Amino acid sequence: MCVLILLLVGCGQNNREKAIEHLTQNQRNDASLIVFTDRPAERSFIVDLQTELNEVNNQNLRAEGPITNVTFYNIRDEQKFNYEKIFDLKTYPSMILFEKGQITLETHKPEEIVLHFE
Repeated sequence: MCVLILLLVGCGQNNREKAIEHLTQNQRNDASLIVFTDRPAERSFIVDLQTELNEVNNQNLRAEGPITNVTFYNIRDEQKFNYEKIFDLKTYPSMILFEKGQITLETHKPEEIVLHFE
């Protein structure tokens, strides 16, 4: 029984690691913002997100360089990974900021991106 549990836990971790690798494969400046949605993003959300990213990038709040890679994933579309399960997504839109392959911020509010770097 213990071996089976260890096997299942190990597979789950591998899926998470592979999912993160997949999500960050085109990462520039060591940062990627991934936005998970369950329907097309509303214009007001996109405008708010762009405003907050502009503040981070224009004010040089991130010392390692700007956040230039932003990707939207609709979890209702068929994906290579079950992101909902892997990242325990329950509310949308959900944003995860990856820096150097690590999760550094999980949020639902664009303004929290600026707060993260201040």
